[in-house]
Amino acid sequence: MKALVKIFVCGIIALNATQVLASKFGVIDMQAVILNVEEGKSARADLEKKIKGKEVEFNKRRDELDKMNKDWQSQSALMSEEARISKQKEFQEKFLALRNDEMAFREAVKNDEQKATQGIAVKVEGIVQKMAKDKGLDAVFEVNNAGLLYLSQPVDLTKDVISAYGKKK
Repeated sequence: MKALVKIFVCGIIALNATQVLASKFGVIDMQAVILNVEEGKSARADLEKKIKGKEVEFNKRRDELDKMNKDWQSQSALMSEEARISKQKEFQEKFLALRNDEMAFREAVKNDEQKATQGIAVKVEGIVQKMAKDKGLDAVFEVNNAGLLYLSQPVDLTKDVISAYGKKK
């Protein structure tokens, strides 16, 4: 009886191994999709425009701080202690405000980028599910985030998804 159970268990394991070996897997490069679909290109262009506009503002404020610091250094010997402390405090406040504004802006850009990426990812998920069913794939992996190091003869869906994404609108 024990021998019969062992044979049965070995048979099930062998059957499952055969099924895994016969499976077809697909891969997709989500980053390439996001960078190549029109919605992704548009979002990226909008973010770059927003970033360049803020960089001009931040550079102007940095230049102002540099000038303020040079003026303070050149005039500090002639200033009273109270005036020197007041100028130093004013510089520090402006410096901290600039740093805080830059950090807040970076966070806002990061959030905008995530929002655009998530919107695209949701649409891509539907496209991939349909494509995987049509091609008879058992699983589809995202090549950058799945920790996928090797897959024998995967079906790369990236170009097909980019093409289908453009047609979906």
